[in-house]
Amino acid sequence: MELKQYPIHRKYKKCEAKNQITLGDDYSVPDGKPDIASVLQKKAELQVDEVRTEKGKIKLRGNLKVYVLYLAQRSLEVLNCLEMEFPFDEVLYMEEAASGDNLKIDWNIEDLRVTIVHPGKISVRAVVTLFGEIMAAESYLTTEAMEDSENIYTKTGGFTMAEPIIERRDSYRIRDEISLPVNKPNIQKILWKDLQLRGLELQIQEGRIGIKGEVLMFAVYQSEDEQAMVQWMEQIVPFQGTLDVTGLTPEMIGFFETEVSHQDIEVKPDYDGEMRMFQIEMVVEIHMHVFEEKTCSCLMDAYSTSEKLNLQSETLRYEKLRMCNRTKCRISEKEKVSEEVKILQILGHHAKLVNKRCRLTETGILCEGNLEVQILYVTASDAKPFGNTAVFMSYSQLIEVPEINKEDRWNVTEKIEQIYIGMQDGGQMEIRAGISFEACVMEQCTLNNIKEITMENYDMEDYKKRPSMRIHFVQTGETLWEIAKENRSTMEEIRKMNELTAEEVDPGQRLLLLKKISAPVTF
Repeated sequence: MELKQYPIHRKYKKCEAKNQITLGDDYSVPDGKPDIASVLQKKAELQVDEVRTEKGKIKLRGNLKVYVLYLAQRSLEVLNCLEMEFPFDEVLYMEEAASGDNLKIDWNIEDLRVTIVHPGKISVRAVVTLFGEIMAAESYLTTEAMEDSENIYTKTGGFTMAEPIIERRDSYRIRDEISLPVNKPNIQKILWKDLQLRGLELQIQEGRIGIKGEVLMFAVYQSEDEQAMVQWMEQIVPFQGTLDVTGLTPEMIGFFETEVSHQDIEVKPDYDGEMRMFQIEMVVEIHMHVFEEKTCSCLMDAYSTSEKLNLQSETLRYEKLRMCNRTKCRISEKEKVSEEVKILQILGHHAKLVNKRCRLTETGILCEGNLEVQILYVTASDAKPFGNTAVFMSYSQLIEVPEINKEDRWNVTEKIEQIYIGMQDGGQMEIRAGISFEACVMEQCTLNNIKEITMENYDMEDYKKRPSMRIHFVQTGETLWEIAKENRSTMEEIRKMNELTAEEVDPGQRLLLLKKISAPVTF
């Protein structure tokens, strides 16, 4: 018997793994650079150069890049910078992993410690958490209907699903040029550079993704002015643009995971040939998950009043959007700087989220962690003209998801939206920050799908022995469809015979049923 079928698709998490490693080593200050008096700023980034999937494991190879800004000992160059690389070669074990899998690798630098062994040597240790996730896809043929035939009755039902449309990675490059204010001296060389992404927003449009946000640029440089050797500049650089993606429509729903894969600040001359321009460059990697909500129909049951239908079914799995939403939280902290230090000016900061963890609760997804803010400032001390402090701020945000359960598939991204740092009386700093959370939750659903129907003749001799008329009392949970199917009748005939006006019957209701014999169906 010919069935009308169409494909449905779903993605599911095949397997995942997590591993925490420690990277780093002792590092000697290179010849030509002054010894270290104190560490002012530090940051690190992980560069994964090679990912190889094998049976049961994922091999990763790359480098941990560490940057340290320090106050020099007995040198005309008050500030200096170290750039270091520490190679790593690690394995994530996943029993179900196989060559060719769709793999996603993520990481988080939980802790970075830089300690002075002696003025000519530092110790660098970074705790890095590696995450590996393999997504798989599967497709099913869903039966929508069957060919029209006399004496055959079908029951169809509708369901809503999230159909995967686009799953891909792409890059968005941000470039801009920033001129020095007229009151700043020319740039001789950059001592410290930092770019931080803030307030990133992505919106699905027709055939493209709209992108906007801000880049916080901070640079410390050695100037050409011998009277003011160390200078700095901090500036917010807004950006917006688009990324072409064929097949997108505004009705689609997207969930985006982003990370900065490259950032750099270079010096270039202005129109007069003076070294007064910063050229910034940042590359944002975008992992897009785009799906479309579709309402589909499915053949749920069938029977014939003239022939016996044998229904072969299978369980189909699909996803339904439970929620895709964004929320924010605000945190604040006051930090008392040592009374021995008089702060003249805050220069800049570097912030990152550490110790991130999310877990399911009865009402949603609870996200917790810490915001680490390193603050660089100018002091009134000639012996130590620059200082720093590190502030750790805890956060906790519940993303409410009605009816969430442990079988749901969910993802959460966390981003720093903005940070404000101000000085108060008594050498106290006030730090205020905003953190955004974007969550996408998919409900895991099943469907009983009829994949094949065969026919055979009824046992007419047994059927003829049945009474031509009988009274049936409706049982709890019994439907009119089930009663009609069991008695080789139709719902319309039962309604007409019993003068029913309601769509369904009630438990205990009395129904008059007549025996019906139809001619066999031929194909």
